[in-house]
Amino acid sequence: MELIYKNDYGATYYVKNSPNPSCEMQLVIDTVGLFISKSDLDHLLKIVNKSNEPCNCDECGGNQCNKIWCSNPLIDICLKVNEPILEMMEDLIKGTHFILDMDATLEKYRVDPKNPLT
Repeated sequence: MELIYKNDYGATYYVKNSPNPSCEMQLVIDTVGLFISKSDLDHLLKIVNKSNEPCNCDECGGNQCNKIWCSNPLIDICLKVNEPILEMMEDLIKGTHFILDMDATLEKYRVDPKNPLT
């Protein structure tokens, strides 16, 4: 595994030979590792951003929800959160996006040392 980005709450890694080829990253939060794709990471960011809104379920009663709930065909994930954890999760996801996009941008505009004007 190769570190992409980390903060005090977790880290993301490139995973070589992942059990699921479409999940090229592992998001490690606390003691849990989740194999994810870039689209999964995008989806999780939407959930984290939306978690600042009031929740109208019976348990929350219009207050901010204290958990992040994600589901897919294979597994449901529920993470207990508070404001500092949400901020660190948002930083972890956005930092990962920044590093991933930075590599693609640098590759796109790479200067060929043999022909620097192209």
